[in-house]
Amino acid sequence: MSDVRCRMSDVIFISDVIDVLSKCLYIQLLTFNIQLLFIPLTKNLRKDKMKFLYIIIITAFFMSCQPKEVKVPVNDNPGLHEVWNNSPIYILQKIDGQDTIADLKLGQTISTTKWLVAVEKSLVLKQLLPALEKVYKKRRKVSLHSDGKGELYFAYVDSVQKKMSFVEATKLVLMPDFYTSQKYFKQYQKADPEFEKWHLYFYPDNIVLNDSIKFGNISKKQLLDSVSRYMKQKDTLSKKLYLNFDKRDNFDRFLDYYTFFKQNSLPNTTLSSKIFIFTP
Repeated sequence: MSDVRCRMSDVIFISDVIDVLSKCLYIQLLTFNIQLLFIPLTKNLRKDKMKFLYIIIITAFFMSCQPKEVKVPVNDNPGLHEVWNNSPIYILQKIDGQDTIADLKLGQTISTTKWLVAVEKSLVLKQLLPALEKVYKKRRKVSLHSDGKGELYFAYVDSVQKKMSFVEATKLVLMPDFYTSQKYFKQYQKADPEFEKWHLYFYPDNIVLNDSIKFGNISKKQLLDSVSRYMKQKDTLSKKLYLNFDKRDNFDRFLDYYTFFKQNSLPNTTLSSKIFIFTP
């Protein structure tokens, strides 16, 4: 795939992208239709006519698709502004009867490229989780054909520099929603034995450390300083921080805090790649 710079409009508004894909498909199908018109009249004419009719129906279906758009998260975290050799993936918001669901648009993803995932920021994690699990399952599967180096990035807008930005999330592991990190390690006590474990919980209206220390909705800088202060009270060399998100929270807030803690390290602390999305 050719190198493409992802501009802000490319990710926020994808009606043009879908329209182009539809038109490309239409041109390919139209070319095949023209070829069919020149097929000699033989005893297989009935079969050729059926092919022609089938392609006309498929063409009409794709050309009737309505344009959609995705509004990606906006936050003040710095990030990468260019990712070359990429394949875009979109997760849109879709109304299905009485329900709002995540509508995954994988498109023509190529295993050897870097996958850029643009997610509708208003989707709550409960709605989004099945689509994200599909993306990661496919990414890890196709990575086997690209030496295991297949990278994945989430897209957002850097509100400070007013630019489209990307944060890498290749190794992120979404844990089953019946676990919090503390419950997980009670059941799997031998996991990550070399670290002192710290657990940070994000609720829609509160942030809690180790299921007991409540911070309220303070700023990210205040949160980082507060968590660091509590960690320093225990003189251990190796710590690991586990992020837990209430599944009622939206992707906008999730990506803001995930990106912030990925970019701002705590003393002697590793940020776990395991992300726990739990039911309160």
